Amino acid sequence: MLKRKNSYSDLTHTPDSSVYGDTRIKRNKRLFRSKTLNRKESWTPDTERAMTELLEFILQHEEAFKNQHRLSSLYADFRQQHEVNPEGYQANIAAWTKALTDAARAGVIPTQGTTHDLLNIRTTDDLARALQHPQYGKPTCLPAVFHEATQKKEMVPLKDFMNSKESIYKTSWIPSPWKALQWGLRQVGVLGQPTSPDRLGVGNFVVLKNVEVAADETLKKMKEHTSTADRVLSKADFLKRFDKTLNPAAPLTKADMEILLVHLARDKQAIAYNAQTIKFKPEHEAEPLPITEEDTAIANLRDTLANINAQIPPLMEKVAAADAAAREAVAAKQMIRAKAALRLKKLAETALAQRSDVALQLESVYAQLQQAADQVEIVEAMRAGAAALKGLNEKVGGAEGVQGVVDAVNEQMATTEEISNIINETDQSLDEGEIDDEFEALERAEKEKRERQEAEKTAARLAELEEAEKKRSEKEAERQAQEEEDEETEKEIEQASQTLRRMSFREEDDEELEAEEEKRVPIPA
Repeated sequence: MLKRKNSYSDLTHTPDSSVYGDTRIKRNKRLFRSKTLNRKESWTPDTERAMTELLEFILQHEEAFKNQHRLSSLYADFRQQHEVNPEGYQANIAAWTKALTDAARAGVIPTQGTTHDLLNIRTTDDLARALQHPQYGKPTCLPAVFHEATQKKEMVPLKDFMNSKESIYKTSWIPSPWKALQWGLRQVGVLGQPTSPDRLGVGNFVVLKNVEVAADETLKKMKEHTSTADRVLSKADFLKRFDKTLNPAAPLTKADMEILLVHLARDKQAIAYNAQTIKFKPEHEAEPLPITEEDTAIANLRDTLANINAQIPPLMEKVAAADAAAREAVAAKQMIRAKAALRLKKLAETALAQRSDVALQLESVYAQLQQAADQVEIVEAMRAGAAALKGLNEKVGGAEGVQGVVDAVNEQMATTEEISNIINETDQSLDEGEIDDEFEALERAEKEKRERQEAEKTAARLAELEEAEKKRSEKEAERQAQEEEDEETEKEIEQASQTLRRMSFREEDDEELEAEEEKRVPIPA
């Protein structure tokens, strides 16, 4: 066992490093390669790159593999935990299944060629070597992982997936005779429980979760196309249009496309396809219609139009390059070279005009095909609607049948009214005199009630008037008393004033007399 400092995850797994890393990660990769080569294992550049990508992806992106204690358990042979610790066993299986599913979607699972399948995992020794950890070695649990994933239908053997006639989602409550026999033998102890193999055999397994995600994204994008012609594609056009549905950085391969087409046709019942053409069903239809010659013609026409349009940009570049070369030759006074460039430009312009005319004609033909296909769908819908209306009208018996029903209803209503009249005639007649007397009594009682209310209102009004008159009289008496009191007061004031005036007059007379006496001079005798 190597020391912890030699772990490749410690050398590369830093917070700021990505899956594809910088120069420091490349240096650590070389260190990892040198250490691994000492183990005398067969490594190729492609295998080494795939292994380092796969291992680094899992160590950096899977939470279960970031804990060192959990990592040692994941790389150990935990198959014996199936009986001792079933919860831990299932947790490790789930962690490995998720890691392989995510790695396949990211396009880092090693394959035989240069491309990487996203929907399919190939179990070979290359896969085990790609997952080899510098400290914990190769994972010995891969046979159990693929066995349990197959039992849970999270992964399906590629051969079974492609050759199955029934949907993978179909379940039967009635087991087959062979399965019933196996179950009985296990119950009596003759046959043991199915166990995982000891070694990882060579095979291909379809990752069902990735297939479902790719199918859902494909159908979601196809909802944008409502025309009948737009729902018909060739296989090349299908792969070109939907190769980035699962991972924008890793396109689907041709093998992935075959798996996806089988899933869409058999399990989703969303398409019909053959060796050249794919046809999506409309949303209002329960099952897709079979491929027709018209569908194949539409798909081929679209491919031809795409090829013609792909030839136009290079011709435009050739025209521009020839024009630039001619101008350069004229500036250099190289007439022969200039004429050759002009001839090349003329040929390119002619070819460009031809391609443009062909593309325009194909566009016109495709537009007419699209219109015709839409008209066919509209007419089919109208025909189905007419048939439905005909069936409904037949159920009600047509116009005559409806008129008969209406007449019968009216007749029964008249009969009901007649019966009601007959029943009412058998009742006792009412005494109108008693009704008039009771009505007059009610009128008298109501009149007396109104008169009594008017009298009460009048009495209340008179009482209010008397009270107001009484208050007015009291105020008038108070005013008169106040006036009399004011008059008495004025009289007293007047009398006092006169008394004061008389008193002041006497004082002035006395003062004058005293002054005269003082002025008198005695005459001597």
